[in-house]
Amino acid sequence: MGPLGWRLFAAFTVVGLGAVGLLAVLAARSVQVQTSGLVDSQRAQVRNEIVAALVIAYTRAGSWQDADLAPVYALTDSTGARLVILDTTGGQVATVMPHGTVPMPMSTGSVTSTAVQGGPPTAAPPHPAPMTTASHAPAPASSHHGQPMTTSSQAHPNSSATTARPSGHMSMASPAGTGGHHLVDLASAPSAAAPQPGSASTAAGVPIVVAGRTVGTVVIDLPARSSSPTYQARDAIMRSVAIGALAAVLLAVAAALFASRRTTRPLTALAEAAGAVERGEPNPSSLLRPGPGELGQVSRAFARMANSLRREDDLRRALVADVAHELRTPVTILRGGTEQLLDGLAAPTPDKLSSLHDEVLRLERLVDDLAALAAAESSGLSLHRTPVDVGAVAADAANALKSQFEDAQLDTLLEIEPVTVNGDSTRLNQIVTNLLTNAIKFTPPHGCVTVSTRHADGAAVLTVTDTGPGIPEDELPRVFDRFWRGSAARTRDGSGIGLAVVAELVAAHAGTVIAANAAGAGAVFTVTLPAS
Repeated sequence: MGPLGWRLFAAFTVVGLGAVGLLAVLAARSVQVQTSGLVDSQRAQVRNEIVAALVIAYTRAGSWQDADLAPVYALTDSTGARLVILDTTGGQVATVMPHGTVPMPMSTGSVTSTAVQGGPPTAAPPHPAPMTTASHAPAPASSHHGQPMTTSSQAHPNSSATTARPSGHMSMASPAGTGGHHLVDLASAPSAAAPQPGSASTAAGVPIVVAGRTVGTVVIDLPARSSSPTYQARDAIMRSVAIGALAAVLLAVAAALFASRRTTRPLTALAEAAGAVERGEPNPSSLLRPGPGELGQVSRAFARMANSLRREDDLRRALVADVAHELRTPVTILRGGTEQLLDGLAAPTPDKLSSLHDEVLRLERLVDDLAALAAAESSGLSLHRTPVDVGAVAADAANALKSQFEDAQLDTLLEIEPVTVNGDSTRLNQIVTNLLTNAIKFTPPHGCVTVSTRHADGAAVLTVTDTGPGIPEDELPRVFDRFWRGSAARTRDGSGIGLAVVAELVAAHAGTVIAANAAGAGAVFTVTLPAS
């Protein structure tokens, strides 16, 4: 590709990448916003469900001592949340974690969650006191022999209420030995570290209100947002968007390359063809390449122009040869005749002077034809329009050529109907004269030339018909070309511009001329002009 091709490629690529990038950014932003909103809604719903379950448990038991937290355990298992339940005094009632989760420290503000420690069962007083933190290092708890994990908290020598997590029905632990729950001593439980900025999960304290009275607080620590299935789905969607954007970028680059090559290839070929025309190569149209839309139209128009230029060049060469041939004969005759007169080899008899005069008239007709063609093709052709009877003009032209018809032993038949047009009588006479002269040239002796005029659908129709050999079918489209002479005209005098003059003059009168073969034999020339 040339400079234009690379510029188009860059422009197409920038447009494609801009569109793809904009769509990718909008899609990613939309997915991000929608996902964040959905996750926030889900987390709020989980908090509401946990609080509602705690309200129901407290309402049914009347206190935290005998509250059944099995529904809360089910919620923690399904949501992955970790809870610290506090009473109204700030004492820790229970710590609830999902089944199978290794206990981790969790910030509860004034209350700190503890890791489970092994030890002998301890009794929980009916009114737990606020929990104090210990300085011991945490030890991970594990269940032994399938025993459930339990958590408790203590303040001073007395421990607060503890929760057990066996399978099946769960209830608050009663004093030692009641309910069969496994209780542990939390004397050595460490304090939880405060959450650091950017931590994976966040804890939020929510009051528990029963009948308009706050009975406690639950600190809810939900799993990190990144672990949410919704966020995982978001990540999958974002990966799909990224892959799709990359594929779209590659497709845009390929499309830009194809479009730029497709656009510039016909233009490059057109430039090469123009150079071929300038160099005078015989067939520049072979260098052209098909193109889409308007580019294809330009290529086809250039091909027609190149063919026309080649045809015009051929006609010009033929004109030079024909004019040289037409001029050579009368000039040679005039030169020989005048030299004989000058040298005294011939006497200036009337016959000799008449022969020289005929050659001068021949030269004059040739010059007149060339001048008429030049005037007809130029924008300077002026028509002196007046109402003219085409029938009268045709009759006058036929009478003026009567001697030529007699010399050629031809009959004339006039079928004249008066019909008026708004035109130039001199140019109309020239049209009829050229058509009759052409008929005389190609009609054999004892033939007939018919001239007719008539009205037809608001137009004036002039027809000249001869009984000659007619025109070969392959030559009919070219009979009005400038300087073109058919195969039958090679042996006859003429410059090949008489019919071209007819076509130009008829077009100047806003008419049409058609050449065809007669039904029997001969040629028919039909001129149609707007009637006035």
